[in-house]
Amino acid sequence: MTFDLGLIVGNPFYLATLGLAAVGWIVEFAGAAASQIKGIAWFYIIYELCLIIGILIAIATNALSYYRSSILTFLAVGIIFQIQIIDGDIGVSIPEFQAFAAGALFIAIVSFVWVIAFGAEDGSLVGDTINSWSISNKPNNPRNVHPDVGFPPGVQLSPGPGQIPMTNMQDQVVVSPNADYAYKAKALYDYQASPEDQTELSFTKGEILDIVDNKGKWWQAKKADGTIGIAPSNYLQII
Repeated sequence: MTFDLGLIVGNPFYLATLGLAAVGWIVEFAGAAASQIKGIAWFYIIYELCLIIGILIAIATNALSYYRSSILTFLAVGIIFQIQIIDGDIGVSIPEFQAFAAGALFIAIVSFVWVIAFGAEDGSLVGDTINSWSISNKPNNPRNVHPDVGFPPGVQLSPGPGQIPMTNMQDQVVVSPNADYAYKAKALYDYQASPEDQTELSFTKGEILDIVDNKGKWWQAKKADGTIGIAPSNYLQII
């Protein structure tokens, strides 16, 4: 899967929550270092750092749907750790310990928000709201990017038995309609294919497409009616 920070920068929810979690962790780490805390508290701190980095990677690779259950489990454990820190240090009058507890409180709040967001099913109010905030998932003109799937633009694709020969002036490619479609993707937005490029697929928001490979900016896809073509990956989410 391609690592794309645009999936984070382009979504205010992901950007804000990851930013707050990072700030909380820095405050927590600084408080722990200044107060010279020893013991299992450092395990909690390192655990939370790994969790935040893991969530960042899952978002940037568009892999949240793959690891949702694992992330929710780790978040639940992390919340317990942070609450233990808060309970043990929030009432201490020493500023360093208060900073330690304040950082843990930041992280705990963000973790609760993530549990709600990542636990929401596609089509729910929370899930649709988060997806609607995404800027990077809906480019202004995806056709500015040359397709890099396994067949050239400007050729007609249609389903049917056997193989589909497709040619252009530079190359000749043979693509089988019975290719192994290893993934399924959900359309996040409506997309209207260009009339100048007959390889593109039109689809509507919420439609499920079969995908051959989820690498690149354009994916070879097949609709439920058997139509084969290419679709901009920015408009799709692997499920």
